[in-house]
Amino acid sequence: MKLIRRGVTIFYLTISVAMISADGGGGLFFGYQTNSYPLLDEIANNSLGLAYYGGFGYGVGSNQGIVGGFGMAIMDIDNETGIAGGFGGIVSGLRIVSRPINVSILSLTGFGGISAGFEPAGEYGGFFAISQELSLELGIPILPWFMPTLYVGYQVVGSIIPGIPFGGFFSYTPVVGIRMQWGDFY
Repeated sequence: MKLIRRGVTIFYLTISVAMISADGGGGLFFGYQTNSYPLLDEIANNSLGLAYYGGFGYGVGSNQGIVGGFGMAIMDIDNETGIAGGFGGIVSGLRIVSRPINVSILSLTGFGGISAGFEPAGEYGGFFAISQELSLELGIPILPWFMPTLYVGYQVVGSIIPGIPFGGFFSYTPVVGIRMQWGDFY
């Protein structure tokens, strides 16, 4: 009797797991703050030319909604300003097209810390800060489990404390980048 109950339990668990259908993925990204996009010259920004990189993971629901998380480091790779920091947070968005190409709108909202660099604003050398990036990504699934993605977006990073919010550190700029994703893409 005990063996039969175990067999039935295993059968139902196997069936329920087999019926789950989910898309999603995760991977690595690299982005760069820029002054403008190729076809749009007049975009408000105070680009500091910072680079950022990190990792992410997300799931895509049946309604094509995207939910996940990310972690990133941001820094002055030319070492002109000495600005560096790190953020972690939530990935949310919407997949617009999934095949034959992948088009999505993503929002990365995170909290973290950032240094003010070589020339601190007032008496503060670093800040607890918020980061918000909105991007449009275009990916081509090369394999069912691998997809490189190019993206363009707009990023805002601002200090929260100490001092006046967005008063000690504030960056708003267009961004471009690449994401290497592994997951379920067809």
